[in-house]
Amino acid sequence: MKNEQKKKCKRHAVVIGASMTGLVAARVLSDHFEQVTIIERDQLPARVEARKGVPQGQHLHILLAKGVAILAELFPGLFEELVQDGALQLTPADFCSYNFGTWNTRFPSSIRLYSQSRPFLELYVRNLLTAYSNVRLLEACEVTQLLATENCAHVTGVSLSYRGEEQRKEELAADLVVDASGRGSRSPQWLVSLGYPQVEETGVKVDIGYTTRIYRRPPHLSLDWKIMAIAPTPPCNRRAGLISLIEGDRWMVSLVGYRCDYLPDEDGFLDYARGLSQPDIYEAIKEAEPLTPVFTYKYSTKRWRHYERMSRFPDGFVILGDAVCSFNPIHAQGMTLAALEAKMLDVHLRQHSQNTSKQENKFAQRLQKAIAKVVEWPWQMAMGADLPFLETQSKQTWIMRLLDCYMKHVMKLTTTNPLVVERFYQVTNMLKSPLVLFDPRIVWAVLQSIETSI
Repeated sequence: MKNEQKKKCKRHAVVIGASMTGLVAARVLSDHFEQVTIIERDQLPARVEARKGVPQGQHLHILLAKGVAILAELFPGLFEELVQDGALQLTPADFCSYNFGTWNTRFPSSIRLYSQSRPFLELYVRNLLTAYSNVRLLEACEVTQLLATENCAHVTGVSLSYRGEEQRKEELAADLVVDASGRGSRSPQWLVSLGYPQVEETGVKVDIGYTTRIYRRPPHLSLDWKIMAIAPTPPCNRRAGLISLIEGDRWMVSLVGYRCDYLPDEDGFLDYARGLSQPDIYEAIKEAEPLTPVFTYKYSTKRWRHYERMSRFPDGFVILGDAVCSFNPIHAQGMTLAALEAKMLDVHLRQHSQNTSKQENKFAQRLQKAIAKVVEWPWQMAMGADLPFLETQSKQTWIMRLLDCYMKHVMKLTTTNPLVVERFYQVTNMLKSPLVLFDPRIVWAVLQSIETSI
């Protein structure tokens, strides 16, 4: 595949990590740099297969509608290939959820989503990306430190260490280095070693655990949904269940528990499913054939590293994705935020290339501030959803308590009010601002809901 953009404003960009964040960032960079090098610690599989560097890869992932739109733009033909090879296209009408004591209202929608496993999606994106002539992928290779100018004001490359028998070391010069290495990012330590202050962090303990298993879908079952979710009902029930049809006519089933209410072992999988607030997932899988053992994943704390607040930040270095902000995975925000941040990177690079003064100072710092703005609303929305499971309700301001009350009634209305359902899906799929949930018609419906509940 050949890049259509003829003018490249810089020579070489390095991306740390071949995660979804790294892949979409590298695709954007391929339009701006003569050469893009992705450095990945893992030896990447040539087939659909989970890998060590993505411990959550065995579990259910959902790419939200905004993420679908961005990936379709960056990788033309991606979703056609995915569907051709087994992924499923679906709309909100295919999504069945139980929340606040009732099932959701389902309605026709123009929103299009796709259901497939994370390794399936990642493999297809990686194959399309590495077909670009100016993109190369170094596997089984680790970045050990950043290289910088003498005054450490500008990152100029990375030091590499190859894994395996060779174990050779190398220095790689770059005009821009992008850290897309995920939650385990070493950027905080690297920046300190260059003389920068420790980055400020916001951490919120969510203490959630996943147990996932793949089943063969029983062919005799006739169902009117492709994804089903049964939400927990705090504080009494802290368990959730999700079942999704994925490629190969299989079901991916995830059982989720908050506050240490995790599934203990493989033998208890069906019993745990039976303990959900509704029996539907249990009834679907009780006689289905398991195709895998159970896979577990525990997530203790969601964390936002506030690089945007640093008074000094080196140019030539950008941090994206979970390396900046990692979310509670149950909200399915990660991959779509990675796509949004990659688009923000694209916008800033285009603006920079059109800057006639060619001032490079503070490009990276401006971008980190813009990334923080992308993260802010999803973080606040996720905080509201997680709040019933946290031990911090007493720290809420009266405004936070008011918004929390409002959003609880909005959530209840998603089970009965088509307008609220439509707006809610637009917001949760990052297609529209959360402000649309304050449409006067929705506010009136919320007030009526509050009145009837008093």
